[in-house]
Amino acid sequence: MAMAPGRPAMPVVLSQNRFLHDARSMIVYGFDSIAPMLEQDGYLFKMLANDSGVVFFPHTKEHRDATQPGIKYADDSRGNALAAMVKPGRIEIRSHRQFTDERVKRLIDRILLLPELEFARSFVFTYQARTLALGTD
Repeated sequence: MAMAPGRPAMPVVLSQNRFLHDARSMIVYGFDSIAPMLEQDGYLFKMLANDSGVVFFPHTKEHRDATQPGIKYADDSRGNALAAMVKPGRIEIRSHRQFTDERVKRLIDRILLLPELEFARSFVFTYQARTLALGTD
């Protein structure tokens, strides 16, 4: 099969592999602390996320106090991470001036490839109270 010069043979596969590689380079903090909650009805916990990874923590802790290396939330969009609330079937992401809708969608796609986020693959994701992504399961 002839290919156009300068074009990869299978761009879709390369794109998926890139996302998979990107997801594998992400770090997940705190999953062990929230995993037991996933077995309960009506759970509620918090999450931080950016291109470096994801931080899970109890809802009683403030987002700004859950900083990990490379993942920092600060009030008034001063940090480099998104803050979110996680509840059954839904992840609600707060507004952040540095994150466009498209950037948030790409981040959601990446984090859903993480094994720790398997529980959320059928969830609705909202950003600034608007639905951005529907789960794939």
